[in-house]
Amino acid sequence: MKKSLLIKCIVTIVLSVTSTFTFASGRDVATDLTTLLRSARAITVNSVTINDPSAFNLSDFVTKTKSNYEKSAGKKFDESNVLLTQLMDSMTYVIKNAKEGRYEGKWSTGAYANKFLPARFARLSGLRFEELTGGKAIIRLTTSAQLLVNTENKADSWEEDVIEQKFRNPSWPKNKIHDNYTNDGYRLMLPEYYKAGCMRCHGGGQGKAIHAEPVEGHLGEFGGAISVLIYDD
Repeated sequence: MKKSLLIKCIVTIVLSVTSTFTFASGRDVATDLTTLLRSARAITVNSVTINDPSAFNLSDFVTKTKSNYEKSAGKKFDESNVLLTQLMDSMTYVIKNAKEGRYEGKWSTGAYANKFLPARFARLSGLRFEELTGGKAIIRLTTSAQLLVNTENKADSWEEDVIEQKFRNPSWPKNKIHDNYTNDGYRLMLPEYYKAGCMRCHGGGQGKAIHAEPVEGHLGEFGGAISVLIYDD
């Protein structure tokens, strides 16, 4: 009887340690991915390349992205990190295509027709990343239903709950992530807030015009989130 109880206790401890390791590992990888995406996206916040993506220098983009990442993450870019490398490859692929004019006519209507916007860069990079990982991991931008611009970025039920119940709650600490292990796998969301550069599109009357609801964004307010899902094997 005592031996049976001891075995059960050992199994429980092993499972607990394994679960903790998996969760911590997932958080590290997902955090690296969000940091890398933001590091690259910052380079695309440039009126020159927004209006003329052929102005991109591919080599400079890669170098600056990795430099930004290393400053933000406080560590070197790990070439052995498969998902991190796949995201870097995905973003480089998108910039190369943009430079070569392969997205010409993709956004032919609306206030930002034919503009290579940072949000468009992020979405295309996320789609390419999903392809390269064989659907094993996803990274994308999303936001609340009110602030949605592109319906393809609409939050799923888990993301919507995190946004409305946590990120948009005044008591939620700014910049604090939310992560959880779900039936699909490990999920993490990082809230983002409007900066000065965002106001040209999301503030004032322009914000009211492009958002799903006539809402204008304000400096420092919640603007959206980066969502990561790493599926179980």
